[in-house]
Amino acid sequence: MAFDGRRWLADWRRKRRYRACLAGPARAVVLRYHSIGTPTSVSGYLDPGLSLPPSRFSEQLALLAARCDVLTVDELPERLSGTPPRRLAVVLTFDDGYRDNHDEALPLLAAAGLRAAFYVTTSPLRSGNGLWISELWRLVPRLSCGELELGDGAPPLAVTASPERTALRRLLTARLAALPAPAREAALGRMARSAGCGRGEGLAGSFVEPQHVAALRSAGMVIGAHTRSHPHLDLLDPREHDDEVTGSRRDLEAILGEPVRHFAYPNPGGSGTRADAAREAVRRAGFATAVTSTAAPLGPATDRLRIPRLGVYAGSERLLFHAIAAAAERS
Repeated sequence: MAFDGRRWLADWRRKRRYRACLAGPARAVVLRYHSIGTPTSVSGYLDPGLSLPPSRFSEQLALLAARCDVLTVDELPERLSGTPPRRLAVVLTFDDGYRDNHDEALPLLAAAGLRAAFYVTTSPLRSGNGLWISELWRLVPRLSCGELELGDGAPPLAVTASPERTALRRLLTARLAALPAPAREAALGRMARSAGCGRGEGLAGSFVEPQHVAALRSAGMVIGAHTRSHPHLDLLDPREHDDEVTGSRRDLEAILGEPVRHFAYPNPGGSGTRADAAREAVRRAGFATAVTSTAAPLGPATDRLRIPRLGVYAGSERLLFHAIAAAAERS
């Protein structure tokens, strides 16, 4: 096999980042998952690179249970503030609210005797159409070639005959994430017409329903808010922040009948031009903690409303868990 210099460099950078995060003063990391399922089972609503097969997730849980202190996000602030014990601590989190979190991840967590936090986007709980990112995943390959006007005031996008359209999907994700929910819905409607399909087509059963959220909580899992419509808060008009942040908390509290204390920023929190306004909205909503999608070491100085996490992805998770195992051995 020919040497792939770009892959080697990317892996080297990942290893360095993992080691730095695992060596933080708190000797703790927060892991961010999205989905548990086979590539075939998730490919209709999600990039399979964001998902892990159940067998591999089970292996990870066994390693963590044997070698680490697996904490909940409720327990994390004390770990950040106190003198860390020698044993490595890990917090498990899931973003978005895919149905496989309930159907696949929950039984495996229960079997391992471990708990996780599930951060749920709440608009799909009412619409039943799945998450807009899932809809975009299905629409982009079907778009008609030509110019695509999103109605967001920016120039139209050129849709070519490229079979994968990976760059186009990333660009559309970034543009739609910065829009208020009504404008994003209008843009998705234009895309659905271009693709010749109905809104939410093929996404039935891809997202949790209120009874699944309640079941996760009843099983001892932590439920956190993840906004109402999954925008990039750091780029969104601050006038939309309270509805997205406080609104998602209220939506979940109406289902659970108890306070929801934890929040996850969709997209990399703290990275945009309106990051401080987004954090202030989270503070106003009264959340005890908020996690980001940015990797950094954890310690006493970590902002409790901008807690870094390490993403777990199909293409790099073995490097990550090799680093976790090595760090645990040094405990």
